Amino acid sequence: MGESRFYLAIGEEASRGTAETTTVGFVPLLSGRLPSVEFDEAPVSEFRGESSLLGPAAWVRKRRSWQATLELPFYTEAGGEPRMMGTLLKHLFGKAVSLQKGLTTAYGHMLYPSARMYEEGSGELEDRALTLNYNLNEGETIRNYPYVGGRVVSVGFEQTPGEPLKLTAELTGQFRDTPAVALQSPVFPSDALRCDYTTLRLYTGSVLREGTAPDFTDITPDTTATRIKPDRLSIKIDSGKEDVLRLSGLDYPDRTRLGRFTVEVELTLDWEDPQTGFSSVQEFNSWLSGTETTNLLCVWDTGTEAATGYNHKLVVDIPRLVRVGGEPEYTHEKEPTITLKYQALYDDTAGYTIGCLLQNTAQSL
Repeated sequence: MGESRFYLAIGEEASRGTAETTTVGFVPLLSGRLPSVEFDEAPVSEFRGESSLLGPAAWVRKRRSWQATLELPFYTEAGGEPRMMGTLLKHLFGKAVSLQKGLTTAYGHMLYPSARMYEEGSGELEDRALTLNYNLNEGETIRNYPYVGGRVVSVGFEQTPGEPLKLTAELTGQFRDTPAVALQSPVFPSDALRCDYTTLRLYTGSVLREGTAPDFTDITPDTTATRIKPDRLSIKIDSGKEDVLRLSGLDYPDRTRLGRFTVEVELTLDWEDPQTGFSSVQEFNSWLSGTETTNLLCVWDTGTEAATGYNHKLVVDIPRLVRVGGEPEYTHEKEPTITLKYQALYDDTAGYTIGCLLQNTAQSL
């Protein structure tokens, strides 16, 4: 029995369907699952005289594809190729605008949804895709399994006390390429670059956005903003993408059609009405009395410098949210809590439904 090894490196393909196994970023995984390879295959069903009743004589494979779920702690950079953590988000949103912070080694990357990401000549993703390079042992030998043509369909952020920020990404792709030599000497990101529950600050209220919408250079809470301290935060971003098989001479999907971006947010917190701060009771009563919108700003500041005066950080900005449910939960064993549920709406002023600002030392995504 060989040594049990399992690690992932993400590469960005210059052209979808051509594996990228050289320029890669290593990311740690929270669960060790290979993508599921899916085949649409069946016996040939044709009337061939008496032999038709004696059993199928041929089997045909009509198409192939793969599905993957990545669960990983969120770092502001990947190991080896630092931009790959942001590139993963870019392949969800489509739009990423990068800007150097003064004359320093710090860079800010503003990401938000685009309806043109796969259009030729758009300057966005166009035909680029992701390769998931899973390295695992085959007995004594470590091999690389490249899963090619990856599209990021959805991303979820989940933050709970005592844990790092968890990123869950759902991907679909074209095919698994031929196993090859393992990507040796993986380098993973520093723990100092991990977003954690201790680095999160959550706000509602007035937000300061610097620069021209939607290409903001910085996003911070105003001094009047109200801080929220929930037990749990969940943000689910779904792009509605669909990978389709066409009459193009290929047996795997080569066209990705965009759907509507949707964002769902859940906050679990105490059922309380404090004199100051965020009131879950007031939020619940406002929802019952009529439809109102609010906003949410999440800031994970690692405290680790990307350059003097600029820390590694992740900012998630949701400028308009409408309540869609959630009632207080009472039990005999503990004080009541409530899970507030929201759906995001497009905001004309900000120019997006949701925006992410990633600040690190990568020059581009």
